[in-house]
Amino acid sequence: MIKKLIRLFLILAAILMLPSASGALAKDAQVTALRWTSRNDGNPPFVRIAMDLSKAVHAEAAIDDAGKNFEVVLKKTSMGSVASQYDMDPRAIDFATLSEKDGDTYLDVALSKPQKIDDIRVFALRPDAKMKKPHRLVVDIPVIGAKQTYTKKASSAASSSPASSYKKQSYNVSSDAKSVLKGKIICIDPGHGGTDVGAIGHIGGKDVYEKNITLSIALPLRDMLTSAGAKVVMTRDTDKDVYGPWADADPELDKVRQGLVHCVMLLWRSSDADPELQARCDIANEAHADAFVSIHIDSFSNSSVDGTTAYYNAKSSKDLLLAQMMHQATMNSLSIPDRGVKSNDFYVNVYTTMPSVLMEMGFITNDHRVKMLTSSWGPRGIAQSLFNGLVNYFAAIS
Repeated sequence: MIKKLIRLFLILAAILMLPSASGALAKDAQVTALRWTSRNDGNPPFVRIAMDLSKAVHAEAAIDDAGKNFEVVLKKTSMGSVASQYDMDPRAIDFATLSEKDGDTYLDVALSKPQKIDDIRVFALRPDAKMKKPHRLVVDIPVIGAKQTYTKKASSAASSSPASSYKKQSYNVSSDAKSVLKGKIICIDPGHGGTDVGAIGHIGGKDVYEKNITLSIALPLRDMLTSAGAKVVMTRDTDKDVYGPWADADPELDKVRQGLVHCVMLLWRSSDADPELQARCDIANEAHADAFVSIHIDSFSNSSVDGTTAYYNAKSSKDLLLAQMMHQATMNSLSIPDRGVKSNDFYVNVYTTMPSVLMEMGFITNDHRVKMLTSSWGPRGIAQSLFNGLVNYFAAIS
C-alpha cells in the first residue's frame, strides 16, 4: 500500500544523553496510551495524536503516492493494552488503527483528504518529570481548508501578573556594570508561555500561571541589561508559544526566526528535538549569545516548600561559574531558602552552545512566595538579583 517511503528517525533526546544509547533500545518499548485532540488554535487547525511510551523508540513514517494513507512504525515496540481502532476528527482523518506485527507497532491513519508528507509533523518529546509526562511520540495532521477559530482571551490569571502592565523603561546602572556588560549578547528565556501555562499557584481565588510570572521577571531584566549596554535577545516578550502553528509573530525576532524556520522543520523531521525547547535554544545559538538565562518558578504538592535553585549542565566550566554567580547574587539580594546549585540535563542547558543556567526562582505553590511573585515589586527585585549575577559573571571572566 505504501509505496513512497520517507524515513523519519525520531530518537528521543534522552537517548542521546545516555552513554549506552544502543543498550537503551535493546529491550522492547510499549505504547501505554494513545489520545487525540482537535486543535483549532493553529493555522491551519490540526489533529494531534499523542502516544505515551514506556521508553525511547526509533520510528519511521511514510505516506502512499495518493497521500491518503499515512503510517508510523514504532520499532521494537508493543502496543500493550491500548485500543486498536479510533474514530477521529473527520475533517482530517477517516479513521486510525494501531496494530502490532513482528515486534513493531504500526499507527495507520486513513486521511480524509490527500496530504503531503512535509505538512504532517511528527516529533518526539522527552519525559518531563516536573509535569509527570513520559516519553511521547506526537503526530500533527493539518485540517486542509479549515480556518483558525480559536482566539486567545485574557485569563483571570493574567491580571495576577505584573507583566500585563509592564512598560519598557530605562534603569540607572553603575559604571562597573556598564563596563562588563557593554556589547555582550544575552539571551533571556521566560519559561513556558502561550498554550503552556507551566506550574499553577493560587491567590485570592485566582489561578496564577508560571508563564506570566517568568515574563514579569524577564521584562525588567531585559531593560536593566539594555540600560547597561548589553544586547538582549528574548525567546518571547509576550504571552505566546515560541514555536508551532500557534506561535504569534515576534517583530523583534523576525530576522532570527526567519532563518530558523527551515532548521526547526528539519529537527521535527530528523531526530530528538522537543520543538518548543529546541526553538528557544536555536534563538540563542543563532544570536551567538554570550550567556543564556532561562527563568522558571518551581512547584510542589507540599505548600510549605520554597527556595531557589540554579541548574547548569557541565558542558563547560563557565556553565558552572554562571550558575554559581547567579545563585549567589540571588541569595545576597532576596530572602529565600537556598536549594543550591545543581547539575542537570535540562534541554535548554544541554542544547545551547553558550554558558547557560536555568533558575528556579521560588515555589509558586508556597503562599508567601506567590504573594511576592505577584506583587508590584517582587518580579523587579528578582530581576535585579539576576542582573547582579550576570554582572558578577562577566566581571569574573573578563
